[in-house]
Amino acid sequence: MIVPPSFSLTAFVLFVLAAPRPAQDSVERARKLFVTNCATCHGERGDGQGTTQLDRPARSFMDGGFSFGNTPEQLFKTISTGIPGSPMPAFDSSLSEEERKLLASYVVTLGPPIEEVKEEDMILVVHDRPLVVRGKLPALAEGLPEHPRGLLIGDPSGITFEYTVDDVRLLALRQGGFVRRTDWTGRGGTPLEPLGKVVHMVEDGKPEASFLSQGKALSARLSGTRVSPAAGSLEYHLVQGGREVAHVQELPHVLTTNFGTGYRRDLSLVGASSVEISFRSPSIEGATVLAHGQNEARFEHWQVVRPAQGPPVFVEVASSGKTIRDIGRGQLEASLSLRPGDKSLGVSLSALVLVDWNDVVEKQLERWRKEKR
Repeated sequence: MIVPPSFSLTAFVLFVLAAPRPAQDSVERARKLFVTNCATCHGERGDGQGTTQLDRPARSFMDGGFSFGNTPEQLFKTISTGIPGSPMPAFDSSLSEEERKLLASYVVTLGPPIEEVKEEDMILVVHDRPLVVRGKLPALAEGLPEHPRGLLIGDPSGITFEYTVDDVRLLALRQGGFVRRTDWTGRGGTPLEPLGKVVHMVEDGKPEASFLSQGKALSARLSGTRVSPAAGSLEYHLVQGGREVAHVQELPHVLTTNFGTGYRRDLSLVGASSVEISFRSPSIEGATVLAHGQNEARFEHWQVVRPAQGPPVFVEVASSGKTIRDIGRGQLEASLSLRPGDKSLGVSLSALVLVDWNDVVEKQLERWRKEKR
């Protein structure tokens, strides 16, 4: 039977009128969540005119100021993980998943109307497990080099770890979308297009080597990557004078707390020869140490450092090598003695950009450190 157009329109209107609307109490609950958790910075109307004095204005949602997109899914990720390097904290431990979803849906209503756009086939999206992509990477910023051999590890949290693999080094963390495979349409040499915004650059995008021997940098040659439901990882050989001294498996993780966000790098080493090496955390320009401590029983050393610019940073190094020391510039160094076939060695580096450094944050940090053990 052919249905007259007028009937189809009427049926559609009746369907819309009959469709259930969000319960008023849910809308009011979402509004209260926003007032309690967000309005002090972003203003009750979402106009960025909050009561808290910040070093830079908060986003105005009314003007479409969304850092990583205005979809409920992306806003949920931003609310959950915070924004590294900014006063925006993570709420995944202070608000339930339901509350964060309510809050994300409410923030959408504060912005301009959403135009629905279909993503092209070349856009890769990270869902419930990590994705790893290799290819040429564009410069992180003006004045920095491109990387002909790069690697991106996309985490379901919305964070992307960006590496150069000519000599394996972590370059930066991005937040937002994953990547557009522009290299699928080019005739070679076309760089990938990372879609996330750079929220943290390691040593201003020009990281030094993490592993050294007798003060000289060891080169790190990529051997492969792996993906599991929990994490994406990369493996590489540490080489000195053309000779392999160790094999490393590196697993990057996203760290989220309500007082700061950042990352952790877990590195497992297998010795290929007898050699003394050291692992160094990234240097921090103009570093001033605000607090420090160590746990000799667990071979951990940590410190809170204030850079020349930006918010304070928590850095922790744990090592099975048992010797960790402060070498200045905000850096911690772990010493390791490698022997052929030794599989018991490992190093872990944690870095958190803190929202501030005061008595409250100090207590939260100490509680978090105890809980993660």
